[in-house]
Amino acid sequence: MTATQTPHSVVALDPLKGDLSSHQVIFSYGVGDGVLYRQLKKWLAQDEARYLVFIEDDEEHFLRMKNAPLSQDRKVRLYFYQDHSEELFTEIAWEFLFLKFTFAASSAYASVKEEKMHELFSQLEYYQQGVNLLASDGQDMGVRVLKNTVANQKKMGSARLGLSLEGKCRGMPAILCGAGPSLNAALPLLKQLENRALIIAGGSAVAALSASQVRPHFCAHFDPDPPKSRFLSQGNFEVPVFYQSRFSSSLLETVDGPHLWMAEGGSYVIERWFQEQYGISLEPFNAGWTVSNFCAAIAVMLGCDPIICVGMDFSFPAKEMYANGIKDASLQEDHLLVKDSAGNSVYSKKDWVMSAEWMSTFAAAHPDIRWIHAQEGGLNLSGFERLSLEETIDQYLMEGRDLVGHVHALVSSAESTNVTDEKSIKTCSALKESFQRTDLAVDQLLQLWEKHYPQSPMETGQYALIENDLAQEPAYACFIEPLWQIWKRPILRNFTHPFEHAVHHLLFIKRAVEANLGAFS
Repeated sequence: MTATQTPHSVVALDPLKGDLSSHQVIFSYGVGDGVLYRQLKKWLAQDEARYLVFIEDDEEHFLRMKNAPLSQDRKVRLYFYQDHSEELFTEIAWEFLFLKFTFAASSAYASVKEEKMHELFSQLEYYQQGVNLLASDGQDMGVRVLKNTVANQKKMGSARLGLSLEGKCRGMPAILCGAGPSLNAALPLLKQLENRALIIAGGSAVAALSASQVRPHFCAHFDPDPPKSRFLSQGNFEVPVFYQSRFSSSLLETVDGPHLWMAEGGSYVIERWFQEQYGISLEPFNAGWTVSNFCAAIAVMLGCDPIICVGMDFSFPAKEMYANGIKDASLQEDHLLVKDSAGNSVYSKKDWVMSAEWMSTFAAAHPDIRWIHAQEGGLNLSGFERLSLEETIDQYLMEGRDLVGHVHALVSSAESTNVTDEKSIKTCSALKESFQRTDLAVDQLLQLWEKHYPQSPMETGQYALIENDLAQEPAYACFIEPLWQIWKRPILRNFTHPFEHAVHHLLFIKRAVEANLGAFS
């Protein structure tokens, strides 16, 4: 359980209360005598996407209930729980990817094992959040990110390699600006710090700085679909921008400043394929969960020290979600109620909580850097010194230097990608053709299934040859197969026969091709 999250509410049982119509998975700690299953049979039958998951920590009772009728229901899962069951939680999280869940407990467990129950539920939720975030780019079959990646190839010719600036700001202080409400208090002071610290603004924070006439030295963006009204309301379009290929291509078009392209984090295989076609060899760049993490990773890459965070609340009071100057922010049903560093109840989002944890882990991985959280409130970041911005200025930011000139010289010296427009167009065309060949190969394999059914064609030489050709296609190997690894457990959870697995795999490939061919239009 993270230190910031409040205890879970548990569905009241005996009798079952509450509206479960919006939930898809109910996790129950303890299987009891199966009364919960009997109560929820009607609920399970009302929707194909509803499941009941029992987690039992009494091995004898678990083995006994394995022979009960509930264990034979395809909508029910029964697991044996032991402490430190990371593999179990990961398995559950992937199988029920993107489904909305809630918690319950057998009456016996809820009363005598309450602490362990909440610990288990917190672990489950933690893994569920992590897996959902890992898979989020594939939630729409990868359409948004692939469309941005392909379109952003048109800018590769004028882009520069952000990683060529590694270590070029060694020992320089950096102020990372998030868009949290506490940024408001920092804005008047930030105006005075242009020549005392590199100011790096991420995402929506750029609009907040622009509204207060604060010009950052760098901007950072990587959200594939940020709110356009926030982005376009800012006026710092000529500031150098660090970005990843997943960033909104339509918004990148509006940026007039130098484009500092950063490699992906190691999980987006199709971008590595693009790099290979261009002859670019770079290590993956781990940008974390949010643009705040991206800013921190950039500051470390540049060699900055100390690294000072402002406006990085990762939380908000009910009526103040973002700093001033940021539009279209409102409280949503999926926001979490958490505790901030002072113990106050505030709201957050799942990716913000994970982002705050990433910051703490990242700081621990770089103990030679001084990490400062220069604000009041917000979630606690372990490994960060808590100071006011005024105290931070007095201790670390008294020395002035020509940072504007330094950044200009730095960006001017950044290495080019050396990708010509002709090369990027040719590479995108080659990928489109690979998608088309992938579609043709799947059609041929499905035709073989129709021809041989009810027997399997998978042992025939013709099937093997087509499968081999399919495996060589970049569209399949570098995009659709990684996407299948995200979706295969949810798709196959109700299918047990290997023939079903094979056919549903092909149907998935077909859907992925059809969904993503539009990226090349």
